[in-house]
Amino acid sequence: MIKIGNQVMTSFPETLHCLLIVNAPSWFGMVWSIIKKLIDARTASKIEVFTSTKAGNKRMNELIDNSQIALDYGGTGKSLAEAAAGGSSDTTGSRYKMVVLNQLLPLTKKRPANGYDFELEDSKQMTLTVYTRCKTGATATVIRNDNASLVSEISITGDKEDMPYSRTICALQGPGSFTLELEAKDQGGVFLLLGTTSA
Repeated sequence: MIKIGNQVMTSFPETLHCLLIVNAPSWFGMVWSIIKKLIDARTASKIEVFTSTKAGNKRMNELIDNSQIALDYGGTGKSLAEAAAGGSSDTTGSRYKMVVLNQLLPLTKKRPANGYDFELEDSKQMTLTVYTRCKTGATATVIRNDNASLVSEISITGDKEDMPYSRTICALQGPGSFTLELEAKDQGGVFLLLGTTSA
């Protein structure tokens, strides 16, 4: 958890406003006091642990509008089960995007290429997007394995040096088996691959 957390925060600095861990077991408070010394102090200061549900809910109400807090935590928003099921829309009638693929792909000098295999069931559609702050970028290639065809090849490079950015790689249609391959152009970096579909 610490290793992956540090990779994400290194790649996407300042994207976390606050993380609340609510209703944590009492022993976790003691463990957290040790863990937070091992991660970046700025990141650790954004994480608050509550062993009391009441105290956690109170803090949530200070930070989040009540309509955006799940029913499970005393808000008026959707329950966690409803949110996970998806299929609802906002006030404009737009369908929500649901993350169905979430994979961290590090590229290093020793391993300048990395890949990830995944499948799309039925006739689902998914949009693949990469998030990173790698200065030199990479080349992303998507291959459809069941007929060995190239779906997309795209250069991933940021507009501004050392700033977080994202690039949409392609939209995919299932069913099918796919491979995404990333190859660093020069230096390594960490790339977060997200696949989203309309709920």
